[in-house]
This record gives sequence, structure tokens and C-alpha cells, in this order.
Amino acid sequence: MKSNEIEKWMPMIWLFIGIIILVIVGFGAVYVSGDAPETIAIKYGDSNNWYALGSDPEAELDVFYLYDDVNVSDISPYETNVDVSLYEIHNRVSDEITASIDAYPSGMNNYIPYYRQVTQYAQEADLPIIEDAARMIAYADAKAAFHYYMSVHNNGRPYILAGSGQGAEYVAEMIAEWFGKRPAYLKNLQGVYLDSKLQSNETVSQLLGDKTILVL
Repeated sequence: MKSNEIEKWMPMIWLFIGIIILVIVGFGAVYVSGDAPETIAIKYGDSNNWYALGSDPEAELDVFYLYDDVNVSDISPYETNVDVSLYEIHNRVSDEITASIDAYPSGMNNYIPYYRQVTQYAQEADLPIIEDAARMIAYADAKAAFHYYMSVHNNGRPYILAGSGQGAEYVAEMIAEWFGKRPAYLKNLQGVYLDSKLQSNETVSQLLGDKTILVL
């Protein structure tokens, strides 16, 4: 096999190795007490893993935002997740975030983590398990970032949850998975924006899995 062909298949080889390891140790190892992603998630205690970590502390409202899909196939065509630790990809993602938040109102305290999105390559893979494994990594990052924000920075402040593209999917999943068990998360939630659209109380209640109409 030619060296360039080996290089092409290396991300998939490592992905399968990772899947095997996860199966062996069990998915329980990914989470601490079923909550905070630990083993595979980015370490969000490092400020370098945030585009914005409290952009305006004097603002009355926090915004936790998971940004839209960023295409990096021209930089890293065979990766299954967007590796935000790479300089060129990091800059591309930063530029895309800057462009996307220009449409949002100013004067809010932004918390915007870098996270390892599922790449176009993984989304178009013939084997569904490739996208599933990549999605698990992306969602673990999203959960870890939000868990860090709520544990360290929220301090009872009112906040908005927002997401675009994949980010919107992960925000919806977090609400469905966590918020029904954590009234404190709901207490100060002022609104949910998915793909730039404010979600109704009824929609958020449906994500929670009950018929209670929330007062947001």
C-alpha cells in the first residue's frame, strides 16, 4: 500500500482503535457520576479552549453558544472530528465564530467553547458507526463545556442557551438529558435559541419530556 493511501486511512484506523477501547472499558468511563464528560472531552479549565470565556462580565445576561458547522475539509480532509488544537483549523473556526456572532445582539456576556464537531468526511462515511463515534466526541465536548460554565462561571446568573447547526442539536440534547433532573439549570434559563430562532416554552417542555409549560 502506498504511503499516501496509508495516510488517508490512518484517521479511520485510529477511530476504530478508539471505538474498541471504549467498548472494552465501557461507556461509563466517559462520564463522572453520569454527568461531566471526563475521559474524551476537551479540558475546559484551560481558557485556550474557549473563543469567549465571559466577554463582558458587567452585562446582565450570559449567553452559552455552540457555533455552527465549520468546513475544514480543505485543511484536514480525512479527519472525523474538527481538531481545534491545530493552528490553521483553530483560526478558521475562530473566523467563522466571529462572523456568526455578528448577527447576535451586543452587550451580552458570551461563553463560547471550541468543540470538536463532526466533520463532513465523517457525516458522509459509508459506515454509520464512524459518524456515531465522531458525534459522541463532539457531544462530550459540548456537555463538558456547559458543565464547566454552570459549575464555575454561572453563579446564579440569568443566561441564554444558543446553538447553530450541530451546536443546535447538542443544545437540544443537553436539555433533554440534563435539565429535567436539574431544576437549578432551569431556574435562571431565560431562553433557548436554536438556529437563531427563539424556542417557545412548549418546545422546551417537549425537549424535557413532559407537558409542563415553562416560564422563560
